[in-house]
Amino acid sequence: MAQMGGVGGVGGVGGVGGVGGVGGVGAGTNVTGLGSFLGQQDPGGYDATTTYGLQTTAEALRHLAIDGTAPSVAQLPFDKTETMPGMAIWVRGSLYLSSFLSGVAVTTDDIAKTVTLKADGVPVFTAKRPDMALLREQCELVSDYASLRADRSAEVISQLGFPTAYFAMVLGLNTSQASKTFELITATQVMAAHVAMMLKHPLAVRRPDQMDPRLMPMIPVPGHGSFPSAHATEAYAVMTVMKALTKDWGTLSDQNQREAVLHGLAERITVNRTVAGVHYPIDSWCGAALGQIVGQIILNRCGVGTDIAPQRYVPASRDFFDDDLQDTSIALAAGLTRVAGPATRPAKANAFDWIWQEALAEKQGS
Repeated sequence: MAQMGGVGGVGGVGGVGGVGGVGGVGAGTNVTGLGSFLGQQDPGGYDATTTYGLQTTAEALRHLAIDGTAPSVAQLPFDKTETMPGMAIWVRGSLYLSSFLSGVAVTTDDIAKTVTLKADGVPVFTAKRPDMALLREQCELVSDYASLRADRSAEVISQLGFPTAYFAMVLGLNTSQASKTFELITATQVMAAHVAMMLKHPLAVRRPDQMDPRLMPMIPVPGHGSFPSAHATEAYAVMTVMKALTKDWGTLSDQNQREAVLHGLAERITVNRTVAGVHYPIDSWCGAALGQIVGQIILNRCGVGTDIAPQRYVPASRDFFDDDLQDTSIALAAGLTRVAGPATRPAKANAFDWIWQEALAEKQGS
């Protein structure tokens, strides 16, 4: 499926298709995992006639460059973010990805059937694999959600990839005034999608339609594990980063209301995947908790010092609601706990620091 872009290709609508929004991997259009960054501002090539015309024109005009001496120009600064504005957007996307993942890894425990995410060597999130009995229980909830399909079909289909347009609607963003904010959103989504895949692979949880013949999805079933939900991870990571950015803008008179709507949007994007029949509510619990952690890692990469308290999720058969996720006592009953140990702050990365400062300067509502 084609990808859609906006100003400079960053786009208020993001990329469509592929792995939890990573990009059109399934369509063979994106094997790099750069999502909607892929190819943005890549000039590609000219048609054959234009290429030949440029060649003959250059040959005809070269003698007018006097003696052909190269002009005296200063060398570009070494290893500085000052060169980033001159990069194509897809190149910056590659830098975000490499600088983020350089300190992010997962470890597995084959006996406990757990996967632990580490940021700069420090454990920040652990998820335990649900057993088959729990999955069968969750199928009842998935079945109940199917009644919402008629109402939410447009949302479900338009959110197959990165649902950036929905965040733009909530925050009042447009590409002419907030291109770098869109770029930060896309970077957050790409990082979150990759982290979700790092957990999905070892946990290897079957999709609902493989567990219960009643659960016939309304969309193509992704070719990877169900737990955690990548859409939930992405949505809650963006919510976490955008809450911090808009707060630092300090220009939204309705900050509290915007944050409340951001929470509602993240929940709705997440639940829509259960409505579609491709995720259990426990996938949402795990993905949403993971997404908040990923958002905090990104904020630290951006130089916004944020303590990350390590968490552990041992799934219990509950439905997913954002209010429950934010309520410590209810979340505890659902299996989400704070792990003993000190909070951590992953290191800043220059590329993220640059995009944060650029997005910060776009203060909306001012």
